Amino acid sequence: MHPKVKKRKVNRWVGRLSVMAIVLAVAFFLVKGCAFMPWNRGEAAIDVRVTVTRDFGNELLRDQWVELREGADAMQALQELADVETAYGGGFVESIDGLASRYGKGFGGASEKIDWFFYVNGQMAHVGATAYRLKPGDWVIFDYHRWDYSLFTPALAGCFPEPFVHGYEGVPKKRSVAYAEGWGSEAERLARFLEDSGGGPCEVLKMEGNWSPQDGECVAVVGVWEQLRELTPLAQANANAASLGLYAYFDGDELIILDEMGNRKASYVRGAGIVVCTGPRLGENSAVLLVSGIDKEGVEEALRLLLGHGNLKTPPSLILVCLEGGEVLRVPIKEDVEDASRV
Repeated sequence: MHPKVKKRKVNRWVGRLSVMAIVLAVAFFLVKGCAFMPWNRGEAAIDVRVTVTRDFGNELLRDQWVELREGADAMQALQELADVETAYGGGFVESIDGLASRYGKGFGGASEKIDWFFYVNGQMAHVGATAYRLKPGDWVIFDYHRWDYSLFTPALAGCFPEPFVHGYEGVPKKRSVAYAEGWGSEAERLARFLEDSGGGPCEVLKMEGNWSPQDGECVAVVGVWEQLRELTPLAQANANAASLGLYAYFDGDELIILDEMGNRKASYVRGAGIVVCTGPRLGENSAVLLVSGIDKEGVEEALRLLLGHGNLKTPPSLILVCLEGGEVLRVPIKEDVEDASRV
């Protein structure tokens, strides 16, 4: 065979082998993906929402859905979208995007009670972020706020319809709407809203006698405060606002609003409604969401806010106070805000 013919055949085979190698490499990458992708580690992927806020959820800093491997923790979710510094062995957040804890950091030993707090589906976590294993659809919130008034803030009412949908460490055992006399149709509407939001079956019941929530239950309680004030769990919560981290409470015929330091900032005697979570205890997959008001008009304003909440693009505030005309006051009020009382 002529040497030139032989050389052309060798070159042809080398070219074919090179093309085949490239095709195989591309196919391998498309099937397997990057080595860092969840499916390449033999693990399923989950989507979770990560929100970073300050001042009890009233100022939104970051808000994004992220994809993680199954079994990932809340700290890993946060690290997907922010620059994080940790403390106490890496299990707790010290700083996010340069905004750092100020407790124990003051000049000459002085410090301010301002720290990062961690919530899952609106409920305060009972463990550090590295110890909480996330589930599909979870919403994790890291909020930077003062704790002069109370270290414990059990739940963010602005996260509604959470925790009724995903719960804490899993879906709630039971979901319900309990109502006082005259609020049956509104309770039915609220229950249907929760079901349509993905929360599963929601029971509607009229409160009779000295009603009390069941263990493992997420329940919304609807009624004018005058109708609810004698119920033991609500009365106790209202009387112990500071220990439960409640920056709004009823005092006789007034709704009292506090600032971030726990000082009385505003009061209302008519047309004011409130959405606030009076539970749970840390680590419990349960909650009592109080939907109430000074009068009928106040309760109607609170219900109107909740039933339209799916369309609101608002931060996950701690407490929502609803005023006549649709105005919403996010509580606690900043210390430097002028008195907003209405009579």
